[in-house]
Amino acid sequence: MKAIFLILIILLPLVYTPFFHSQSTLAYPTGMTFFPFTSSILTNFVEGVINVYNLSIGSSYLPNGAYLTSGNASLQLNSILNGKFWAQNVALFHEINSKEFLVTMVVNFWNLSGPFENYPNTTTYEGLGVYCYQGPSFILKTPFSLILYMNSSNGLEFGYIVNNTLHTYLKLPFPGEFTLGGFTAGLPNDLELVWGGPGGGSTVYINEVASEELFYESSNKLSIVPSAISVGLDTAESAYGISVTSNLDNIFHPFATISKGYNTPSILWPIPPSITVTQVNKTVNVKVSINGKPLVNQEVEVLYPTLTGFKVGYENITNSSGLVTFPNASTALYIIYYPGNFSLATAYSLSSSSAPILQSIASKFISTFQSLTNFLKTYNFKKALSSDFNHIKYKGYSTYNINLVLIEYISAFAIGVLISAILIKYKF
Repeated sequence: MKAIFLILIILLPLVYTPFFHSQSTLAYPTGMTFFPFTSSILTNFVEGVINVYNLSIGSSYLPNGAYLTSGNASLQLNSILNGKFWAQNVALFHEINSKEFLVTMVVNFWNLSGPFENYPNTTTYEGLGVYCYQGPSFILKTPFSLILYMNSSNGLEFGYIVNNTLHTYLKLPFPGEFTLGGFTAGLPNDLELVWGGPGGGSTVYINEVASEELFYESSNKLSIVPSAISVGLDTAESAYGISVTSNLDNIFHPFATISKGYNTPSILWPIPPSITVTQVNKTVNVKVSINGKPLVNQEVEVLYPTLTGFKVGYENITNSSGLVTFPNASTALYIIYYPGNFSLATAYSLSSSSAPILQSIASKFISTFQSLTNFLKTYNFKKALSSDFNHIKYKGYSTYNINLVLIEYISAFAIGVLISAILIKYKF
């Protein structure tokens, strides 16, 4: 019986019977997420990379504050397949000691449109199908690199890469494309690589120094996600004790960094640079920087208002100091405009005399940064997908030599409530 309780703790981080719960304001699914606004992206391959230098996993607690376990956490790569299925490639971490971790791979695959038909190892609850699978276990020692991937080009493959060795541990007969952008049954079609508790909508304390990257396949090559936020949108399991920031030293190869702190929903990229403008007579000097570092070889434009809109009066490229000079600014009304460049969002600065006149017009330059900011301000993080663990007796453990088995235990609680609540929330 103790072994069963233990296995339930380990294997149920995403064996979801979803219901809504309230999250702490300081705890979110923590890592990086791609959720495009302009249009949906379809891809056959998604990948999350994490490089861990130091890691310590503390206690985890259920949403009601009850203690769950210690030394256990989940790292989840999640995405929506064919606008219908929720695919989750999950690495469950158990801390053996300060350097060693037992990692167990788990797949959860939900059919958000109805039950699975004539497919083994599936269960139907409230009209929705779910497939659960426990994969291999292995030991990782810090520092380590772990890559999680899902490939849908020829059936749906779940796998990971450790020590430059690729392991595909499950293949399901569901080919198609991952949808990045838009909503499925009210759930954001995002791509997430996030840390969370070991189950039951739990929150876990983590102390970590790491970096993360997210990729999707485009034109037969891996592409870095063009935008990223610091929190997951679909997953209830959350983490605290760590914060996520962006490294934009190479604006064409940004990545997320994880360190000690407290995470808040924020834009990792694209973010607008700082623009400093000084004018002497008709000469306008512009300096463009990001996090105090000059931006080199970046286009800057001077826009003038006309009856039909703005026109580009001048354009030039910043030098090695992030500076560009426009010697012939002919009027007092102008906008210094930065058009953006991959991980850098559009930005602008108004001439001092034109600020009251042009502010309302210039504010219509809506960037991805602004769109994501507005979305995060209104997104309801208090409602997320979770599991019903109320009837499970939780036990911690101190060794990793445990016989893990496949568990297909999901309670039938409130799956209908989940979908109806989501539909009401988004008014679909």
